[in-house]
Amino acid sequence: MILDDIFRYLRWRKAIKIIRELSKNPTVCDIGCDVTGGLLRKTSDFINLGFGFDKEAKPYKNSKIELRKIDFENEKLPLKNNTIDIVIMLAVLEHLKKPENILIEVVRILKPGGLFILTTPSPKAKFTLDLLASLKLIEKETIFEHKKYYSLKELENLFLNTGFRKENINLKYFEFGFNILAIIKK
Repeated sequence: MILDDIFRYLRWRKAIKIIRELSKNPTVCDIGCDVTGGLLRKTSDFINLGFGFDKEAKPYKNSKIELRKIDFENEKLPLKNNTIDIVIMLAVLEHLKKPENILIEVVRILKPGGLFILTTPSPKAKFTLDLLASLKLIEKETIFEHKKYYSLKELENLFLNTGFRKENINLKYFEFGFNILAIIKK
């Protein structure tokens, strides 16, 4: 649906800008990369390697990008400790029953000094997203799968409880306060 594509584009644009500005030729992991790993494909010209994981991913591999179908909420990521420069998780956290599991994995795979980029809708977005889904302007199934809308404080506590350090957590609202952007340094 067109609004889903617009929202995805806005999240991707924000992540791509951060990747380009903050890292030269990084190794990137996209958790919740979707079926085709579109974000990794868009960044392939300026990343070293890209790994994408999603329960619906279509397995794919070339010289720079590997996509794998995996239930990352319940399985460990097939990556070694301290090997990833940037982990991206866009519009995924709100779908998870046990987000702690994957956040612990993020801490494990990130290199020291590596970045974690996450977006998630804020509680302010719930009514609007539900309304747009009910009107069939965005994908209803995706929105109604949301388990939780996090406040800044709830996110900070979640990150602290899974191994991130308070001084490295940067949280801010974007898209008129309907979404939260987290940029966390390991």
